Amino acid sequence: MRISGNSRRIVVDTNVAKSASASVHPTSDACRAVLETMLAQQHQVVLSPMQYQEWLKHQSGFAKTWLASMLRKKLYVVLRPEPDSGITARVHQLACTGKARYEMLKDVHLLENALATDHAVVSQETNVLALFTTHAQPLQIPRPVAWINPVADKNACVAWLEAGVVVKKVRCIPAGV
Repeated sequence: MRISGNSRRIVVDTNVAKSASASVHPTSDACRAVLETMLAQQHQVVLSPMQYQEWLKHQSGFAKTWLASMLRKKLYVVLRPEPDSGITARVHQLACTGKARYEMLKDVHLLENALATDHAVVSQETNVLALFTTHAQPLQIPRPVAWINPVADKNACVAWLEAGVVVKKVRCIPAGV
């Protein structure tokens, strides 16, 4: 399959894969719509080995079928080895609460994977977005990273995917250098 010129490499958090199901519920509907739009627009899902294992452990039946379609159509990017821009080490050195550090360490791979690809994350996580935004300078985040929540605004997320995933058009973790 030939990938479209507008195709972008997007990191999709496992919380989206877990929530995207066939059930009729606003969260399920939003996550399912985003995954379906990614497939229709031929965007690529980014998977590091760690993230792929998380997906296998937490994905819904719908997400399992969706990921199989993405793999079959070669709409995926596997990052080997795990990206490491030094942000994880800097999180350990931050002057912050243990809870904040734990939250950032739990999802730092999403940020690292996005920085290694097209700077875009689809996630329901809002707390860690706020933490990465607050600590962008000491973490020395090299470039803005789009972080969009499909449940907070499904229509905006779908429109963003259809318009080509322009980083500056959505809420971003700012560059901190």
